[in-house]
Amino acid sequence: MRKQQGAAALLVVSVLLVAALMMSLGSYKSLFYQIKRANNQIEARQEHWLAEGGLECAYALNKADMSSAPNTQDYSSCAQSNVNATQSLVDPKFYELSSSVNNRTETFKSIEVVGRPTGAIQARSDLKLTGSYLFTPEFVDPDTCVSVRFQTSVALEGAFVTVSPSGKACNPTQMTNTQRSGLCVAGDSNCDDSGGIYDYKVKVIGNNQNYIGDEKMFEHDFIHDPNLDPFEAFFGYPRSQLADIKNEFVVIDGSVATTSGTTQSCADKIIAAFAMSDAVWVAGDCDLESGLGVSATASPKLLVVENGLLSVFGTDSFPGTVYHLFTSPVGDMTSRWSSEVSGSAQIGALSTTEKSKLTFFSGGSFKPVGGYVFDTPGGLSVFGAAVNLEFDSTSVPNDHKTVKWKKGSWHDL
Repeated sequence: MRKQQGAAALLVVSVLLVAALMMSLGSYKSLFYQIKRANNQIEARQEHWLAEGGLECAYALNKADMSSAPNTQDYSSCAQSNVNATQSLVDPKFYELSSSVNNRTETFKSIEVVGRPTGAIQARSDLKLTGSYLFTPEFVDPDTCVSVRFQTSVALEGAFVTVSPSGKACNPTQMTNTQRSGLCVAGDSNCDDSGGIYDYKVKVIGNNQNYIGDEKMFEHDFIHDPNLDPFEAFFGYPRSQLADIKNEFVVIDGSVATTSGTTQSCADKIIAAFAMSDAVWVAGDCDLESGLGVSATASPKLLVVENGLLSVFGTDSFPGTVYHLFTSPVGDMTSRWSSEVSGSAQIGALSTTEKSKLTFFSGGSFKPVGGYVFDTPGGLSVFGAAVNLEFDSTSVPNDHKTVKWKKGSWHDL
């Protein structure tokens, strides 16, 4: 009996030991699971921050080298992760950066590239082209060409032909050629082809797809841009810092030609100022008369005319960009186009309404190789004679480009 009692005790102890062993093994399994999970979490966070570091690396590369678009940038130096950039189809100025590590962890952030808008002529004013134009547009690799970028309207009285820059080829859909018949839409009072073969009078307001598009009056080298605002991209600072921007210029007062000849012409003042600096800022009305006569081989110049009419009747080329700026409402300009403005008689063909908002008039073929920027909303810019403009982006003196995180895309909340 005592032996059986000993066996029972031994059995009970064995069962308890087995139970304790099973409980121990179970707890070890849970502990090992927790340890493994913790290690995985640590590894996952390490990969996450490596991926975040890859985004920072890509951002820094784009800030340092703006000659390449983010989607063509070389990210091989960002060795801690695999970095790629994709351009937005909705708004091309945004690029989505992706950074992945070990094909497991991937993070995304968006950057915004703000650069000078493309276009040999950029107009926030209404734009009117009178005469026959042979136009070399701004070329952007691989085959994009932009002749005119406008915010409100563009009118043509004559003909317009786009030609590819030397050694380059524009996409055929971006080469306007009005030397064709039948481009007016039947019944449209804003289009008239009665002036003769290939001689049109047409006004296009906004993105009028009757006249802008494949095989239309204007091909895709004419771009309606309702959000056009070239100021910050051109000068590198917002409009609120206008005073700081002007500190980088030689600032002179504008003038128009006078019959007495006692007032120094605006052109003479500008020529003297360009002897001191490549950047000249004119405050007020400016009559360039017969042009500036700056050597075509000179370094790129920037001429800004602020809050004044701008007229020119010369035929020379200008190695730079003309930026016409109004920082206040245009108002009624009629009285400012007095007989003292050289060639003012040529504006007689304009209507009373057009004269009241006329801010720029060119009666010759003065050609800024770096293009025109008409930052004059509410105004009217008129080319009253044929201009064979040959745009060259290397003649644009200010070609600022900035890269920044898209608002809300980084830790800025």
